[in-house]
This record gives sequence, structure tokens and C-alpha cells, in this order.
Amino acid sequence: MNYKVTHITDYIYEFPATLCHNLMFQIPANLPFQHVEEYSCEISPKPSSEIERVDFFGNKYLYFSVERSHKNLNVTSKSLVSLSSPSWMEIDPAETMPWEAVVDVLHTTETSADVRQYYLESSHVQFVEGVGQYALKSFTPERPIMEAMLDLNTRIFRDFAFTPGFSDISTPLEKVFKHRKGVCQDFAHFSLACLRVIGLAARYVSGYLETLPPPGKPKMIGADASHAWIALYIPGHDWVEFDATNNLLVNDQHIRVAVGRDFADVTPLKGIVYSGSEQEMKVSVDVRNLEEALRPEEVSK
Repeated sequence: MNYKVTHITDYIYEFPATLCHNLMFQIPANLPFQHVEEYSCEISPKPSSEIERVDFFGNKYLYFSVERSHKNLNVTSKSLVSLSSPSWMEIDPAETMPWEAVVDVLHTTETSADVRQYYLESSHVQFVEGVGQYALKSFTPERPIMEAMLDLNTRIFRDFAFTPGFSDISTPLEKVFKHRKGVCQDFAHFSLACLRVIGLAARYVSGYLETLPPPGKPKMIGADASHAWIALYIPGHDWVEFDATNNLLVNDQHIRVAVGRDFADVTPLKGIVYSGSEQEMKVSVDVRNLEEALRPEEVSK
């Protein structure tokens, strides 16, 4: 699959800002199953400084600053990405290790600290009351880890309602769990809490979904903005990705940008602005499959 991604962020200030410093995580990653053919970023006003770096987790990100008065900030990222089916699609879930055995492995020196850091609490992933009991309904004794994870994925998909506007990134996980609703970031954080509280290692994945589905297929949830899902560490298979928002074992429709402990590590665009006024942010994401024929509505234009 070949995709074109356009991610546009607009900040509008009530009164001009005099200075801003920003970190941007919108550069897709090169992986065995994902190749970035092209990437470009246009920023207006033109930044005073602009530096691409790699963070602690191995993600590429862009630092930039605008050091003059401006009332608007526009950031437009464009990517061409090719995807193939990841190796985990060939795994038989019933043949994976019992999940308790994975916990035992994670708590020995056989597993690197880079993996073990992902079974701890983090800013947005707290072990709230009841989350362990919820997880153990899927992770029953001696159950193969991938089979249990697929069951947890399905339960979250059925039990939680995708509800834009109910939450924002400051909404505590306890509220999401209590009301059983939220958006993809909430479902990812809840999945991570379920896994980490029972001793498993799982990390947050940020990226994109195809905006328009193939003809005759339903549109996936969360496709009009940045998307989020999780990756679970399974010995012998490395990181395997699951999307509870769409009840999927992630295949070749998810474009990966960055990984971290939670949203705070890989926020698409964050920073500090010097201004004495309110600001408004608008975000639009468009992901097109370049191999699909033109949609009927496009032909008529």
C-alpha cells in the first residue's frame, strides 16, 4: 500500500505572539514494513531556527522557533509512505507464550531495559482502581499472550464508545474508565494501563489511518485526525501492534510516526508561546491510498 499523508496545523492568536518554541512529531518512521519515500514540512512564518533530531525512544522530531511577531502559525507536513504486511500477521495467537511466562521474562536481565521501561506507570497511564480486574477477564491463567490481547482489544472496542468531545488530553484515565467512552488516545492509554498493571510491557504508537476507505468498506474510526494504538512486547516476535478503537491487529492501513510511554512523549505538535492572548488550534489530516482508483466524488469534480 502506498499512502500520501497531509497533516495541517493552524494556530490563530487573538493578539500577536512575539516568540514560540516548538517540538513536532510528524515524521513517519522507516521500519521493516514501512518505507518513507518522501517527507517535507512547510512552516509559516519561516522559523528562525529549525533542527531535526532523534529522541530517547528513537523517534525523529523537529524543533523550530519563530522569533518575531506573528498572529498565525501554520505547519504543513506531507509524506509519501509505502507499507507492507508486518511479520506478526503470520503469528498463530494460540502458539504464543502464556502471558505469565512473559511477565517472568520481563522481570529478569534477559530483557533489555529499553523494553522493561514500558511496564511502568507514566504521565497518562495510571493504574486506576479496577483496571487490573478488567484486564484479568481476558488474561486468564496460562492463556497465550496474543490470544489474550486480541480478546482485550475486542472487549475495549465493545465496552467503550468512541465519543469525540468527551475528553481531551488532560482527562484522567479514571474518568474514561468510569464513563466507558473517549477517543483513540484514551483507548490506547486504557489498553496500556491494563497491560502494564499485570506486569506486561506495552508502548504507545502515534500515526495515521487512511481517511477514505476502499469502495464498499466502512470508514475506520479516528481516520480524520492523528491516530493512536499500542504495541505489546511478545518474546520471539518483538513488538506486535493492536488498535482497540477499530478492534484490529494492525496491518497495512496504519502509518507509524512515533512510539513512547504515552501521548506526552510523542505529541504531534507542542511548544511554548509568548503571548498575552487566547489561541485557537485547528488540525486537519488527510491520508490517501495512491493505489485506489479515484473515488466517484473526485471524478465528478
